Amino acid sequence: MVSRVLPRLQIAALVSIASGLIGGAVWYVDLYDRTDGDDLRWGFWHNPFMQFTPFSETYLEITMWVLLGCSALVGLGGLLLLARFRWGASLVVAQAPISIATNASLVLLIAWLAFGEAKMEWTGEALALRLGSIAVNLLLWRFLTSRAVTEVFVESGGR
Repeated sequence: MVSRVLPRLQIAALVSIASGLIGGAVWYVDLYDRTDGDDLRWGFWHNPFMQFTPFSETYLEITMWVLLGCSALVGLGGLLLLARFRWGASLVVAQAPISIATNASLVLLIAWLAFGEAKMEWTGEALALRLGSIAVNLLLWRFLTSRAVTEVFVESGGR
């Protein structure tokens, strides 16, 4: 059983690292773009959400910081998973519900604004990034909390 789980654990580690790097790059660019003093409406990604009441500078900035933190944790967790440290799985699993909840709330707001009365124009990239993040986090969370992965860490001495 352990021999079948180890390659999957390495794949999960690489997916975690890639997810951390991609998310970290996106949210860092967004946050760095704020240093020029303009609002998020005219930023690097041209955020159309700023035209609508549920979205405010503070709300979007907080979500960007939260998602940047989640990206850092999932990337670090992936590095620790490569070395087969249990803490790597704990970091990835701990950030997953936070990232999922943050991205899901924004997906719901996008859908509400796009299909509701606002008829907001939205980009597929924003939705794809958030839905992809939710899917990756759900898969990692499910796999890393499975009994097979837990047994691998128990058999390896609990590192």
